[in-house]
Amino acid sequence: MARLRFRVEGEGPKVVLLNGIFQRLESWDPVVPLLKGYTLLRYDMRGQGESETPEGPYTPEVHAQDLLTLLGELGWEETTLVGLSNGGIVAVQAALLAPKRFRSLVLCCTTPYLDAALRAKVEGWLHALRAGGTPLRLRVALPWVFGARFLNQHPELLTEEGLALLVAQAPEEKAQERLLLGFLALEDLRPRLPHLHLPALVLYGEEDLLFPRPYAEALAKGLGARLKALPTGHAAPLEDPAAFAQAVRTFLEETYAPLP
Repeated sequence: MARLRFRVEGEGPKVVLLNGIFQRLESWDPVVPLLKGYTLLRYDMRGQGESETPEGPYTPEVHAQDLLTLLGELGWEETTLVGLSNGGIVAVQAALLAPKRFRSLVLCCTTPYLDAALRAKVEGWLHALRAGGTPLRLRVALPWVFGARFLNQHPELLTEEGLALLVAQAPEEKAQERLLLGFLALEDLRPRLPHLHLPALVLYGEEDLLFPRPYAEALAKGLGARLKALPTGHAAPLEDPAAFAQAVRTFLEETYAPLP
């Protein structure tokens, strides 16, 4: 396992927050205060934040093995996984590898498969990264990542100053390439989903242009999961942390409710 930076906080049932593809554990800062009553683990996956960046690519299965090793070292069992975007894919992959380790799944703005349209979007990010580094990759990605409402409310993100802040938070460019290549190696998980018998909630953003509703519908159908819309684009926990946290908390309260 790569050396992973992680943080554990709070008390209560155990919940893991899994980052989107280029995020750091700090991206969950707006959500954490809204999930009091749970023990929260958040961490930088390999290639993210302050975790190690070994040779790649960093496929969902590699990330899932890292997660299982980390949970084993912490002695965590009966855990709920809350994954955003690529983190949702990692959550599904981990549950497929070790279903008895987990209590339930919350999967937000994610997909169980790649099609030509999604591959074209993400390959566009890869080509932009190779052509113009992180600044160009961000310029290409931002309209896919944030919903129109959020971008219109925060036009400063599109300025040079706003872009510079995002560049400073991004992984190094070699790590970004390994993360993207790993994502593009995603196999079609749909045939395996019915074998998972875990309570699950699938969330999607009404303005998510990157992974629109049909991907969430396929995931919910395969898992027999509840499907719920959020008034956001792709980066739901950042765009509307209150709506995201409320949906997650309601599901967790049901999941951990005492038996009658």
